[in-house]
Amino acid sequence: MTQDNRTRRRVLQVGSGAAIAGLAGCTDFLSSDDDEDDDDPSNETDGGNGGNGENGGNGDDPDGEEDKDEIEEPKGVLDPVPTPDDPKSAFPIAGTGDAPVTIKLFGTWKSTETSEFMLEEFTELLEKHVKKGEVDLEVHAVASLGGAALHGDDGERLARAGLAVWDHDPGQFWMFVECIAINIDLEEEWATPKRLEHVAEKSDVADPETVYDAASGDAYQDELDETIDEVEKMDVDDVPRVSVDDTVYSPTEETDELYAAIEAAVETET
Repeated sequence: MTQDNRTRRRVLQVGSGAAIAGLAGCTDFLSSDDDEDDDDPSNETDGGNGGNGENGGNGDDPDGEEDKDEIEEPKGVLDPVPTPDDPKSAFPIAGTGDAPVTIKLFGTWKSTETSEFMLEEFTELLEKHVKKGEVDLEVHAVASLGGAALHGDDGERLARAGLAVWDHDPGQFWMFVECIAINIDLEEEWATPKRLEHVAEKSDVADPETVYDAASGDAYQDELDETIDEVEKMDVDDVPRVSVDDTVYSPTEETDELYAAIEAAVETET
């Protein structure tokens, strides 16, 4: 990471520090050492934890029922993220839905870096371009890379659950994302259908049972397949990645280059 990138990240962390400090329980989630990113199990496929998810990260409670009261409610850190009044996209959108520039985030909700981007580094983009209607961020949850599942069954269940929230109650999507971020266990298989339903309830998602149904079945397979097609087309080999005009950047390691590309796209289209 360049000195400029480190400086930018420090500035962004200070700027959004008050909001993130409000996330009681988020400290462990965001405190992984940058030097250990390559060894972060959140960016690897789950081996022993893959399987069919019957233990749900808790052998005593296959559906996570006993954890219902332990799930921490979101604090609204992502409340400022706008969503379209009448979403037309099958994929979650941060923005108006009809901005002249659309960039795409490819990530997984079990990746610390994906959530770090949304909770910290997205702040500048949000204030400078998204809220002004210049840029839309289209979110793609990646369930597999190179034919290998990301995070065992958790990756796919989280992707389907997020699409279900966007489909049925898009206004609560970012609450749901925040609730996932502050509660998820990165080491264990965690995203059982029942636990994801509980997360939806804590996030005030309408009809949380639709999240259970999506996570326990094969709903939104077309959207998952479309995401994989885009990932393969653009040679995405890791997450998170952000594409601007079909060029892919790491939002945490190529921050300056990413924002320069966004600025150039906005200048061209507006």
